[in-house]
Amino acid sequence: MKRGKSKTVGYILALFFGGLGAHLFYYGKYLRGILYLAFSWTGIPILLGWIDMFFIHKWHQRYLESQENSSKFLQEKSLQSITPRVEKTRPEKVESEKSVLSYRENEMMFYREEEIILPEYAHLKTPSYIKEEIQQIKKSFKPKDLNRPVIEISLHTRETYFMEDSIKYANQMGVKTEFVPLQVYWTTFRDLDEKQKKWYLYWRHQTLKGNYLDTDLSYVILFAYELINYTFNQNAAFNVSMMVRLQQAYKERIPNLDRYLSEWIRDMLIELNEVELARKWGLGADPYYHTDFYQIFKAHEKDISRIPIKEWQKVIRGYSETNFFEMNKQKVYATFKEALKLFQKINIEEGLDLEKAWFEQEKKTATYYLFKSAVIGRNVGSRVIEYTEYVPTEYFYNEITALFRVSENVTRLCNGVKRQIKANEELLPPNFKKRLLEEMKSKKVYEIDEDVGIKSRFSHVVTDKIEEKGSQIPPKPNETLETKTANNDSNKSWITELDGKQVEVLKQRHQAFLSEFSSDEQDEDKSTEREIKAMSNVEKTKLDISERPTITLSDDDVDVEGFLSSLTEEEIEFISTFSSKRRRIDVVNDEIREKGIPAAVFINEINTKAEEYLDDVFIEQIGDDYVINEELVCVLEEIERSKAI
Repeated sequence: MKRGKSKTVGYILALFFGGLGAHLFYYGKYLRGILYLAFSWTGIPILLGWIDMFFIHKWHQRYLESQENSSKFLQEKSLQSITPRVEKTRPEKVESEKSVLSYRENEMMFYREEEIILPEYAHLKTPSYIKEEIQQIKKSFKPKDLNRPVIEISLHTRETYFMEDSIKYANQMGVKTEFVPLQVYWTTFRDLDEKQKKWYLYWRHQTLKGNYLDTDLSYVILFAYELINYTFNQNAAFNVSMMVRLQQAYKERIPNLDRYLSEWIRDMLIELNEVELARKWGLGADPYYHTDFYQIFKAHEKDISRIPIKEWQKVIRGYSETNFFEMNKQKVYATFKEALKLFQKINIEEGLDLEKAWFEQEKKTATYYLFKSAVIGRNVGSRVIEYTEYVPTEYFYNEITALFRVSENVTRLCNGVKRQIKANEELLPPNFKKRLLEEMKSKKVYEIDEDVGIKSRFSHVVTDKIEEKGSQIPPKPNETLETKTANNDSNKSWITELDGKQVEVLKQRHQAFLSEFSSDEQDEDKSTEREIKAMSNVEKTKLDISERPTITLSDDDVDVEGFLSSLTEEEIEFISTFSSKRRRIDVVNDEIREKGIPAAVFINEINTKAEEYLDDVFIEQIGDDYVINEELVCVLEEIERSKAI
């Protein structure tokens, strides 16, 4: 009887005769052994032989596995050789043996494939080149004649090793065991110790039965690798369906998993030339937002208010979160949901098609590099895809932004706050704001102050005298401009001195700007009845502006004109650089520093004046930017207008 190899002998050969490659010949690694023997005179193979001692255990395990496979093969061959005689003598026993073999085959398939395949993907077929590649790997598993020395040269990579191991473990059922943590990038079977391997096989078995146990990301990724390599199962319909089930089961429990699985599902469908199905998984999506808003819209077109808020946030433009919004975020979102319902209802009543108004077709071509960040054994390369995409129109972005701004304004009114932010209500149906406020009151979405009414942030005050612009705050003590300037100069030498005539010019410009914000509450004829004469005593600048109704914030405790008049020329020049309403902090700091002024001090001075006259800061710091307060954009627009005159 032939004796097997001994692990101890392998260690002894590597330790004492490793320089001659004896341990390599012992384990059948003939080519490498010949190289050791050929270069033994250099002494290097001796060191390599000692290093190989760390691999003796692995080599011995493979030897034992090959012996086991060979034994099974011989047993099957022996059974086949005696079958014809059995058929002649005992036909009843043959039928019994066939049924036993059939039972064993069914037992190997420890899951029901048809129960896992989703109807949407049932028609998918596996490409022939993938099937052929899997068959080639399976052929390499055939037992070899260990009695005859053979020199083999094979090239293996991490990916090919994975595919071989996956095929080897494909039909292994798991037994109940305890969870063992696993945190490995590009996970393969060879990264698992025995306990981790037992857990993976048990978890995979339970997953196939529909029992999605809590586990680590690396285990799910390992199963995903088996599916995209077609090594666990060669049916494309099953593999894609199982990937979708994994994504749905774990996207909430393991947030980082979704960004991998969604892309790999898309890539599997692209490889199968299923472009329309791939759209659902990100084909044609904006790479920054990773979303196709048209697909989201189509999924909720009967009730767009059911679209998640996080998706709407991605399409709202030019909005800086106000202090009110931060304090009442959930209320604003609740109002926005109601605004969407009302908006869709009105459009349906008027027979308008939101899809046509909001989306337009574009022919696009994109190159996709498939299965990025995955262990993939076959050469997949890239695919150039041509497709028709439905992209949002500019009208869509503007209308949604107007809806959101109006929603905040209505929320303010419902909470007794009169100050409003600017919203382009012309894009919305007539009297939309009023109807939305009534809806909020009738549905009682949240507690509402019943005494509030709709009042624009800008209200008309027709007056002959600017001083009659009512404010309930007691007037400040008289202070001459010279005294004010002197005080400023004593502490801040960098502030430009203004004379009285310059202040009057600024006031006149401010009045001209404010008059442009007149709402439709007053007749146009009435608003143009009064005119003022040009100021003849202004030396440097002469303005010829007809008198129009001045505008003031509806809040009684703010004074826009007073704030504008308090600004210095340097401050006005600085504010006018915020044409886009925001600027990067580092750029602003560099500009102000060149003038020898600390940026924080300069901006704080502007905000101090804003708090004094407007009861709010004017320039906010949001992330890496300085941003004009959303509620006070009118000041910026006035300065821009006055500079253009």
